[in-house]
Amino acid sequence: MIKPLLGKGALPDDSPYCTGGIGLLGTRPSQEAMEECDALLIVGSSFPYIEFYPKPGDARVIQIDRDPKRIGLRSPVECPLVGDSARVLAALLPHLTLREDRSFLEKAQKGMKAWRELMEERGTRMEMPMKPQVVAHELNRVLQDDAIVATDSGTITTWIARHLSIRDGMMFSCSGNLATMACGLPYAIGAAVAYPERQVVAFVGDGGLTMLMGEMATLRKYNLNVKIIVIKNNVLGQIKWEQMVFLGNPEYVCELEPIDFAVVAQGFGISSWRIDDPKQCGATLQTALAAPGPGLIEAVVDPNEPPMPPKIEAKQALHFAEALAKGTPNAKNIALTVMSDKVRELV
Repeated sequence: MIKPLLGKGALPDDSPYCTGGIGLLGTRPSQEAMEECDALLIVGSSFPYIEFYPKPGDARVIQIDRDPKRIGLRSPVECPLVGDSARVLAALLPHLTLREDRSFLEKAQKGMKAWRELMEERGTRMEMPMKPQVVAHELNRVLQDDAIVATDSGTITTWIARHLSIRDGMMFSCSGNLATMACGLPYAIGAAVAYPERQVVAFVGDGGLTMLMGEMATLRKYNLNVKIIVIKNNVLGQIKWEQMVFLGNPEYVCELEPIDFAVVAQGFGISSWRIDDPKQCGATLQTALAAPGPGLIEAVVDPNEPPMPPKIEAKQALHFAEALAKGTPNAKNIALTVMSDKVRELV
């Protein structure tokens, strides 16, 4: 079972039948499963990135959706089933027979074991400047089992998509098809109003929070128990890496005016903490999450850490090299960071 990002909360990540997310923010085992499957069942999903589906003709596709207009929208469908997903699945179950050959599943499970080990390694790195993965990894470790997490659009979406392990009872959401920035904090406000007894976290970037930071006044006015974790690298990170990896161009006009978010939060009457040392990250997050009422944690991270796709295509690697050669700022540091990441992955 593979989850698009908006379906991350639909199934616990520790299920032995789950390979996590799909797409640029997904896992390698999920991508490999989609490339190698001979049948695909799409349940209530309109995951938009057709390059991650099986190529037409490579797999037989069945799709369940209550909206008939969505069926066949992303991939050619041989068997369309219109209706409520739970009811349709319940009707299908008696017609299934047990497959004795478990090799496809076992390969995926082996791949997930290696993927989790890689995420553990990336999330526990202690070098400076602090890696953004460390913040997401430590947050996952200290969250309550019924926490609600809202995230924004940007590189921060990659870190939380990969390092937040959904447990049964958690809820998760982010922007949908349009990848709209600044949604993380309003989503968290809505969650805190609907579920005042639950832990609510907005995991956002400095670009997104800058656009709508006035909503901290809403947190203070209604004393909502929302903790904002802002990943601060002073750059529109997703735009930067898209310019380089997909277009082969140096980053252009991606720098942000630095903001001291911890001081700004205090101006709104909100408690704040600042993290820039990975050794203190977990303890600071635990302290902040345990504090009553609204709070903000500013995490200062390495701006040269790229959100690598689960599998790098030759065209992407070529564009990346072209961007570095054309004069990307900090090209040497970026190249060393990427090289270090790949060496760690292979060791």
